[in-house]
Amino acid sequence: TPSGPPQNLVPSPGGAGGGSGGGLEEVIREVRRVLGDFVRANPRAWAPVVSAWSIELMGQLSSKYAGRHGVPPPAAGLNELLQLWMSCEATRTLMDIYTQCLAAMIGGCPDACVDALLDTSVQHSPHFDWVVAHIGSSFPNTIISRVLSCGLKDFCAHGATTTTAVTAPGDPSPFPSDKRVPKIASVVGILGHLASRHAGSIKQELLRMFHESLGPTRDQHHKATVPFLLQLALMSPPLLGAVSAELVDSLKPPVLNQLHQYFSGLPREDLENMVTIVVHLICQTSAGAYRILQFLVNTAMPPSVITPPGATALHDGVRDACDRVVHLLLLNLQKLVYNRAPGDATTATTMGTPRPVPFLDALRPHARELCLESLRLDRKRHLWQHQLLALLAVYTSPDAAAADSLALLLSLARGHDQLALATQLHAPQIAQLCLNLAALARSDAANDPSPAPMASQLAAVLPHHLPDLSQLLLHPNPDVATAACHLLAVCPFPRASLPPSHLLAAVRARFTTAVNFSGGVWSVFHAGVIGKGLKNPEDSTQGGTQRDPEEFSNNIQVFLTLLLRCCRGGRPGDPPPSSPQSEGIGINPEAAKAVAAALVESVCPEAAGGELVWPLPEDQSRGNVERDLRICRRFRHHPLLFPLLRLVAAGPPALCYCSVLLRGLLSSLMAFWESCREFQTSDAPWHLQASCSLVAVMAEGSLLPPVLGNMHEIFQHLAPFEVHLLLLSVWEYLRENGPLPQKFTFQAQRGVFRRDFARDGAVGKHLAVLHSVLHKNIQSLGLLVGRFRS
Repeated sequence: TPSGPPQNLVPSPGGAGGGSGGGLEEVIREVRRVLGDFVRANPRAWAPVVSAWSIELMGQLSSKYAGRHGVPPPAAGLNELLQLWMSCEATRTLMDIYTQCLAAMIGGCPDACVDALLDTSVQHSPHFDWVVAHIGSSFPNTIISRVLSCGLKDFCAHGATTTTAVTAPGDPSPFPSDKRVPKIASVVGILGHLASRHAGSIKQELLRMFHESLGPTRDQHHKATVPFLLQLALMSPPLLGAVSAELVDSLKPPVLNQLHQYFSGLPREDLENMVTIVVHLICQTSAGAYRILQFLVNTAMPPSVITPPGATALHDGVRDACDRVVHLLLLNLQKLVYNRAPGDATTATTMGTPRPVPFLDALRPHARELCLESLRLDRKRHLWQHQLLALLAVYTSPDAAAADSLALLLSLARGHDQLALATQLHAPQIAQLCLNLAALARSDAANDPSPAPMASQLAAVLPHHLPDLSQLLLHPNPDVATAACHLLAVCPFPRASLPPSHLLAAVRARFTTAVNFSGGVWSVFHAGVIGKGLKNPEDSTQGGTQRDPEEFSNNIQVFLTLLLRCCRGGRPGDPPPSSPQSEGIGINPEAAKAVAAALVESVCPEAAGGELVWPLPEDQSRGNVERDLRICRRFRHHPLLFPLLRLVAAGPPALCYCSVLLRGLLSSLMAFWESCREFQTSDAPWHLQASCSLVAVMAEGSLLPPVLGNMHEIFQHLAPFEVHLLLLSVWEYLRENGPLPQKFTFQAQRGVFRRDFARDGAVGKHLAVLHSVLHKNIQSLGLLVGRFRS
C-alpha cells in the first residue's frame, strides 16, 4: 500500500503530475465543462444532483486520505489543509462544480445544496472541515442562513419541537444531540468555522430567527425555533457569547409578553427544563454578563406605580419567571462556587485546577456597580446584589476582590442601614473587631486604674453607633453575633432605648437552645414528630450536647442584663435585673411591647397577633390543645422564657400582648393538675414552679389584682386538684376582666401606666374557691389568711 495519495490527486513538490497525469487532467476539465453546461442550462434539475455528487466525493476523498503521509491533520489548522487540497486539480474541480451549483440556486431554493453539505459534514467531519470553511467564506450570508434553516428543519423532523428535545446541561458528550438530531453538530461546526470572520452575520441571522418565530403566524418550525437556538447555545459557547448581549437588549416588554404567551401553554416538565437550561447558559456566559444581570433584576422587580404613557405593561407572569430565574441563578452559582476544587497545594495535583465560572469572572470588573446597587436598598434588588457580592468574594479568594468590595461598601455607604450591609462580607474580621472593641470599652467600664488610651474616647463614640451594632446580633455567623453581644454588654448606652426585638432574634441560637418551629398537625403532643420516633429528653439541647449549668445561668444573666439596659436606656452602672436595686428603675412601655411581640413571634409564630380576649376554658382546650402543649414544652425546655415574661410584665401594659402565651401555659398547667395523681404538688417540681411563676408574672403585669396574685404562695402546701381549682378561678377572672391595654391609664407624675382594679367591679366572687381552700387547710395556712382579704 502506498504511503500517500496517488500522484494525480496530490501533486509532487515540483507541481508536475507525470506523463499520465496530463491526460487525466484533460478528462477532468472536460467533465467540469460538461457538468457546468448542464447546470447552466437547467439549474433547478441538475444543481441538486451534481452538487450532492461533488460534495459527497470530496467527503470521501477527505476521509480516505486523512492521516496519510503528506496530509496534515485537522488539528494542525484548516488553512494548511485547504491549501493542500486546493492545489490538487481533481478536488479543486469538484469544489468549483459545487460552488457553481450553489451560486445557480441562490436565487431560488439552495436548501438541497446546503442539505448535501450538512449530510456530508455529519459523515466525514472533521476531515471535511476544510470544504465547509472554503464554501462558507465564499458564500457567508447564504451558508449561514441556509445552514440554520436546514438545521431547524432537521430538528423538527426528528420530533424536537419542545424543550424536552434539548439536552439538559451536564451531558458528558461533546455533541449530546448527535443521536437524536444528527445535523445539529454539523450546524455548530460550520457556524464555528465562520464565527471568526462573520460573527456579525451569524448574530444577525440568529436574532432574525428568534424574532421571526414570535410572529402572529406560527408553524411547526417557528414553535421549535427557541428550543433549537437553546440547543445551539448549549453546544457552542462562542455562539452564545456572540448573541447574548444583543439578545438581552432586544427583549422589550412586547417581546417578553409574546414569549410568556407561548411558553405558558407548554407542559410543566418543559417549562422546568427551559428554566434549567437558561440558568445553565447564564452561568456559562461571559459576554455582557452585567447587562444580563441588570435585565433579570430589573424585570423581576415589582412594577412601578408610575407607568410612562404609551408603554407596554409587562405581564406578571414574566416578572414571576424572572424572579425564579434570579433565585435559581444564585443557587446554581452558589453550588458552582462552593463545589470548586480547593486551591491549596495538597489537592491541586489530585483534583486539578478549580473550574472557572465565566459569569462571575465577567462580573469582577463591575464590583463598584454591584456595591452601588446593593446600597440602594431597593426592595429585593439589594438582597440579590449583596448575595452575588458575597459569592463573588468567595469565588475570587484569596485575591483582593473581597477586601475591595468591603472597602467600596464602607466608602459608598450613606447611613446606618447601608453600613450594616458591609458587615456581612468579612465575618471573622468583624467578630475579632467587636471583641477588641469590647476589651477596650470594658477596661473603662470597670474603672481600670490604668485604662487604655483610647478607652475613654471609645466610650464616647460607641453610643452613636448602637443601631448599627445591634444589627450584628442578627448576623448569620454565630461568632459575629456573640462578639457583638459582648460589645453591647459593656457599651455605654444612651438614654434613648434600642429596638429590643433585635436581641431576641439572636438569643435562641446564641445563649440557649434554638426554638424548634417544627410540628404542626403531625405532632403527637409529647411523643415527638411522626416518623422520628420518641424524643430523647436528655438530647433536647441543640446538637445533643449538655451545657454546664453555671455557664447556662451566666449566659442568661448576661443577656437579660443587656436586654434590660436596652429597654431602660441605661448605662453600665445600672444594677442587674435580679438585684433589689433594679426595682425602682422603670422600663420603657414601648420597649417592653417590642419584647412581647418578639417573644410571641419566637415561641408561637402561628399565633402572633392573636386575640387578647380570654375564652371559656373548654373552648380553649377544644381547639388549641396541641398549640398549648407546644407552648408549655418550649417554656419547659427554655428557662430564659419566664425571665423574659417577667421583664415584659415590668413595663405595663405590655404583658397584655403575651395573652396567647399566658393562655397556652395556664391551660396546659390546669390540664396537668387536673389529671395529676400525686399526693403533693412538690412531686411535680417544674409544674409547681411554672404555676407559681405564671401567677406571679400576671400579678406583676397588673393582669390580676393583688389578692389573686398572691395565691401562688400557697401552691406548695396544696394538693394537685386544689391548685387546679385555684388556676380555674384565675382563668374565670381573666375571662370576665380581659387583659386589655385600654384598662391601663398613664400617670404623668410617675411616668408609668397603672390599672385601677376598682373599676372592674368586686373581686369577691372569684375568691370563693381560694377561701374554701384556706379553710380546708387552716391548720397549715392559718397565718396566711390575712393576705387574701379583698
